[in-house]
Amino acid sequence: MTRTDTAARGELLCVLANPPAGSGERTLARLEQARALLGFETVRVGNLFAFPSADVTDITELGATPGAWMEARKQLAPAVASCDGVLLAYGLSEPTGPARSHHREQVRWLTERLVEAECRAFQLGDGPRHPSRWQRWTARHYGGLTFAAALQASLTKTELAHPGVVV
Repeated sequence: MTRTDTAARGELLCVLANPPAGSGERTLARLEQARALLGFETVRVGNLFAFPSADVTDITELGATPGAWMEARKQLAPAVASCDGVLLAYGLSEPTGPARSHHREQVRWLTERLVEAECRAFQLGDGPRHPSRWQRWTARHYGGLTFAAALQASLTKTELAHPGVVV
């Protein structure tokens, strides 16, 4: 992983787990902050899973069948095709049960699309952390910095490898 450069770019696609059950204001504000730090002009949100929920526990129940995963692809595919970069921010936790295999297949599918599109990919630190976890991670690794400075230091470019593996 390398630090990001901040050359002006077009659209940043931010891939989250699923739509929020509430307003999602805090997440959107964090994504906007990341967009500015990475030097993109606009931000667009995409989701691995189509149904809203409060957390990954709900996805375990709601995502036991492939329907909402396939529905999410209808929005993700054109978003990947038109974006200038992607911020992987769907979180480190996976659902359990049958939803786990659907989640893993969705990440593999997304990675294949991103590799095909030769998309520049970013994440926070060493993984696709959700924006709600950014402050915790940055405080641990850059405790002496303001959140904005720690976020800038933590947003990293990552190379997408063969399908399903981010290195």
